[in-house]
Amino acid sequence: MKLLLTLFISILSISAFAQAKQPTPAPSQDCFRDWFSLFNERGANPVADGTHDVIITLRHGSYSECFMGRIAVSGGKLTGKLEVQKVDGSYQEFDKKVSFAFQNAEGTLKEEMREVSNGMSASASLTDGELIRLFFYKSLADKPKANKKAPAPSALIKN
Repeated sequence: MKLLLTLFISILSISAFAQAKQPTPAPSQDCFRDWFSLFNERGANPVADGTHDVIITLRHGSYSECFMGRIAVSGGKLTGKLEVQKVDGSYQEFDKKVSFAFQNAEGTLKEEMREVSNGMSASASLTDGELIRLFFYKSLADKPKANKKAPAPSALIKN
């Protein structure tokens, strides 16, 4: 009888520990859509002058990849060269170029494409056909606070 009781308790404890472990969510297959939705939902504060950390999104069709980077901003416009962060924490100039339709006579991004609006750059096509967009994630507006639910009348009215 003791053996059955011990076996039953062991099975229950193993079952309890197995249920306590929550599966980790799978990484998103479309990081661009995730970032774009977040910025559209919450909005962003104006991006101040200076060098800022950004999320670099590259997409082709329904596929996207996102990388960490940084770029300088002045007067609400991109002014520096885009740099991508390497796994060792260092930065290197981004090696892809915008397509000719988005370049000025000097071969750099046209002035009208440099605007930062709602914490995002404009989307531009690269020479390899991918689309690029930058997200200034530190300028993301705070999440709106939820409304407090009212308690039952009996909790507020005492007579």
